[in-house]
Amino acid sequence: MLFKKLSTVERVYNIGLEYNNLRYLFKSITAVVLDAEDDLAKLYDLKVLDKIPVKEIMTKDLVSINESETAKQLIKYIEKYRHMGYPVIDNNNKLVGVVTFNDLEKGHAIIRDIMTPKEKLITIMPDTSASESQNIMANNDIGRLLVVDDNGELLGLVSRGDIVKTYRTYGKKTKIQKCDRLTIMHFYDEEKEKKLKKLTDDLVVLLGGRGYNVSEKEEYIEILTKDWEPLSKIVYNNGKPDHLSLTTRTIDITNMKIIEEILNTIEKYKIEEIVITDHIRLIDEKSSIQRIITDMTSFRDSEKTFGTITIRSDF
Repeated sequence: MLFKKLSTVERVYNIGLEYNNLRYLFKSITAVVLDAEDDLAKLYDLKVLDKIPVKEIMTKDLVSINESETAKQLIKYIEKYRHMGYPVIDNNNKLVGVVTFNDLEKGHAIIRDIMTPKEKLITIMPDTSASESQNIMANNDIGRLLVVDDNGELLGLVSRGDIVKTYRTYGKKTKIQKCDRLTIMHFYDEEKEKKLKKLTDDLVVLLGGRGYNVSEKEEYIEILTKDWEPLSKIVYNNGKPDHLSLTTRTIDITNMKIIEEILNTIEKYKIEEIVITDHIRLIDEKSSIQRIITDMTSFRDSEKTFGTITIRSDF
């Protein structure tokens, strides 16, 4: 469905994966995010259709049938033109209804007696925007709309195919310019306290040895880059390590060698259950902001991962 006015779009994806390792999990999340982002980028681009009236993209040379014609003529039209439905006009070329192959079952001989009359049809004006026409089609579960003027004269027909063709002509794919990603990992294990204490020590040694700045506070240990940008934070609860956060500027964090080393270190302790929540903000060249929230739980015993990915796009 296309939207005439976009403020917030939200889609939720349920996902289940075989648990292989944390890197595999993040690559899978990234794949879903990129697919969803691409979908939303296309949706954003379709706003261009707000400015295009259907009179510029509709099919004008329609095959219509007069209301006084017979059902036999309709059969001939179907055999010749291979269309299953036709607009019905009167002698003044004004739309009075639509007749389809299924109407032949009604058994009457004259088209006006078997057609669906105009008052039961959904029609649009020639200045209706392409996006609005798509909205109408989506809301009414139909694939085409007849276009008429103020006097009821039939001007043409616009279909879903016309909308797609117009998008391909005028649309331009949005490009992501910036990504901010906050990944939070909560750990659950019968030996959580002991494992997280060793994990914290290992991460401090690892990151300190890689040239990162380690800043220890009462409630957390913060790992900073040489430019004092945050990379990771180990948060305490009641004086004990509780969860870990990672701050990155890339959609696929497995491309960062240091993140891969962190994930390898976490894997070493075979923690029973890890709940991962990602908050990803993507900013594109057209200034739309897309927030992607993933909630994933990986269970080591079952080697399965379950969760949802919620895509929110604010325009």
